[in-house]
Amino acid sequence: MRMECADPDSTARHRYDTHFRLFVYEGPEATAMALDLRDTTIKEALENSRIFSEQDSRLWSLAVVDDGPGTGLIWISGMDYRIAPTSLREWRLRGDMQSRYLMARAQRDQPVVLPNGLRSIRMFPEWGVSIPLWESFTENYPVDPKTMPFGRRLKKDLDEWSAAWQAQAETNPEMPDTWRERGFELYERVQKALEDIAEVRPEF
Repeated sequence: MRMECADPDSTARHRYDTHFRLFVYEGPEATAMALDLRDTTIKEALENSRIFSEQDSRLWSLAVVDDGPGTGLIWISGMDYRIAPTSLREWRLRGDMQSRYLMARAQRDQPVVLPNGLRSIRMFPEWGVSIPLWESFTENYPVDPKTMPFGRRLKKDLDEWSAAWQAQAETNPEMPDTWRERGFELYERVQKALEDIAEVRPEF
């Protein structure tokens, strides 16, 4: 997140006709239903998101519709779940959707899996953890590498990548690009190893 001071008197015009679009996704193929919400507030739009998703028993996302030339969407919660993420920001938006869905399933004592039956594994380093993988809303947090089909080489490489962060992050939290590039190489290897088990989400 970036934050900076703004001039409270610099606004040239005001609008009060915000047009929201709610997406609710059904089943393993994430079939989308879209609803346009007009003459409403953000509070009411979020309340309706919970209602139409049956209290987060379905994935959902919410956008403001840009009604200018060539209709566009400004995402305010989640993103289009049918589109594969291509950046860390998009992964974060997808992750927000998945987290509220999985938390609702955990609270209902249902299997903590995505609509397609896959588990959700997050990848990020943390202090005192050698394997930087996490399965939220389960007892497998952090992930027990013995429960995963990882070879000895992959476990060693993950351990070394995590150790590099722990050795530097306290004094210099901005890790070099080479560390992130190595992280994405490892992410692809982890995802390939777990392709029939989990969707892996990079968060580093």
